[in-house]
Amino acid sequence: MTAAPRLPLCADVSRELNEDPIGTASHWQEVTVLELDVPVWARVRDVANWTPEQSGLFERLRGKVEGSGAGFGLLMSAPRMPGQPLRVRHYTLGAGGYRRRDYLSELPQSEWARGLTDTLLDRENLGGWQEEESPAGPDLHVCTHGTVDAACGRYGVPVFQRLGEAGVRAWRTGHFGGHRFAATAVELPTGLMWAHLTPELAVRVAQREVAPAEAARHLRGFAGLPPLAQAVDRELLLRHGWAWLSAERRAQVDGQHVTLSYTWQGVSGEVRAVVGHSLLSVPGSSHKPDYGEVKQYQVAWA
Repeated sequence: MTAAPRLPLCADVSRELNEDPIGTASHWQEVTVLELDVPVWARVRDVANWTPEQSGLFERLRGKVEGSGAGFGLLMSAPRMPGQPLRVRHYTLGAGGYRRRDYLSELPQSEWARGLTDTLLDRENLGGWQEEESPAGPDLHVCTHGTVDAACGRYGVPVFQRLGEAGVRAWRTGHFGGHRFAATAVELPTGLMWAHLTPELAVRVAQREVAPAEAARHLRGFAGLPPLAQAVDRELLLRHGWAWLSAERRAQVDGQHVTLSYTWQGVSGEVRAVVGHSLLSVPGSSHKPDYGEVKQYQVAWA
């Protein structure tokens, strides 16, 4: 029997098609990062074998999302030393991205649902955690989850390694969506999501040694805004430079019409834009031949 031909990596096809990733960032009001050993990642993703407590947690979280209109981010990052007790880094949206708070427990990592419950739902329980001082500077959460998609293993691991060599705090992180953008990363506390990073570009982006215009086609968007507003926000980043990331940004979206309000450098204002789109056919993964249409956004100022 002749073996089926190997499919190209979805990230390679995305780059060949010159896909613009803007507007593909998740929309998060809060982000919780669980420090979990790599073997635990699969257990968190194994919905069929969740305990009743774990299933009930996500039912409660679903209601929270429906009430707020924005989701929550869940990242699983490998700790520096395996086998450590459960640590949680929790981020809430505010000016200049997200505010970080670090919590340490004596719980085993198998109690990951407790970490989500206490940070996202029942914060009165955080009295039982030890809060630690949060370090300054960026954290790059790089998807290296090759068992979900081979592209993330191929391209994510070298980026993770190079960031560490350059002295950037980088985390080997489980799948958070968008494997066709490998190497893809979540940068916190800015809340930016990145696409098609190379090891060299990842370091330059993290250290802000590259102009926004050069990095623009690698930006998936700011997770604090919905997709169409992410496209508008990128235009403002290009106009104002990296300093724009310190602004507090909010948006209202009505069809194609976006009103982005901001408070920046002591001034409040708003911009209005119409965001249209074309369609591009791209692969959904590196392991299935199916293609689907995605939106390519274009911004026109209103």
